[in-house]
Amino acid sequence: MSAAETARTVHRHPLEVFFEKHGMKVWKGFVGFFILYVLLPPLLLVAISFEPSGVVRMPTGFSLKWYDVMINDQALQGALLKSIILAFLTTFVATFLALQAAIGFRKTKHKTLVIAVMILPIFLPGIIQGFSLSIVLNQFLGVERNFWTELAGHVMWALPFAFLVVLTSMSSVHREWVLAALDLGANPWRAFKDIEYPIIKPGITSAAIFSFVLSFNEFNRTFYLYGLGETLPIYVWNRIFVATSPQTFAISALTVILSLTLIGLATWYLTRVGRVAKETLQEGLAEQQDVPGAERTREPAVADG
Repeated sequence: MSAAETARTVHRHPLEVFFEKHGMKVWKGFVGFFILYVLLPPLLLVAISFEPSGVVRMPTGFSLKWYDVMINDQALQGALLKSIILAFLTTFVATFLALQAAIGFRKTKHKTLVIAVMILPIFLPGIIQGFSLSIVLNQFLGVERNFWTELAGHVMWALPFAFLVVLTSMSSVHREWVLAALDLGANPWRAFKDIEYPIIKPGITSAAIFSFVLSFNEFNRTFYLYGLGETLPIYVWNRIFVATSPQTFAISALTVILSLTLIGLATWYLTRVGRVAKETLQEGLAEQQDVPGAERTREPAVADG
């Protein structure tokens, strides 16, 4: 051991020694605590929703009584249907606009400005966005609050997230592949369909799932923009504002389960696609190595997901 290494060993800070020995345990503990901090309150609502007495406490039994009350609530059925329709429309519009924005982003010279404008709604309070958009639509444009004003608010909220997801997936596309397709006679649409789309399809799918979840659970912007008929979050708010009823916990639990399921499916899908793409790349490289005189290329085989 050199003198410098010896001096470094002697003068190491106690925290450096501690994290070297226990750093991974500390990190795992922090991650576990964060997951519990995020998931425990919603999961507590799920547990309370099965309490037969309707009292806010840890369940002493198991009953679907309040789910039955929830299903037979006509106002809730209308709110749920409206939220689902609104979420599907938001998914389509936000994902389509995010894809167009990501494609245009590659061609613009003002990339920093585009990103700043696209992600700005993430950092603005939802109440401010909803209130200001309602003022613009109602006072300046004369548009009364209706279903379409709600859709505008939901798209404003979901679009930045969809854009970031699609843009991230597009970073895997090498421009040389697209140029090669164009040189071989493909038009821009064919080059996108055959080269880019199979690569970014997982990102588009994830953007659609997250857009649906964000719209389905959106309250702040909807509160200032909704017209006739409540969405599910507005329905829950109106019931909680008057008095907390047992079926409110059933509604909240249903929302939590649906959101976690969709996010879990998106995570599983991305993991599966990434694993398939990695295996396909390794198989392609192995085949190249088996062919005598084959020139290695850095273009991986595209997994269709």
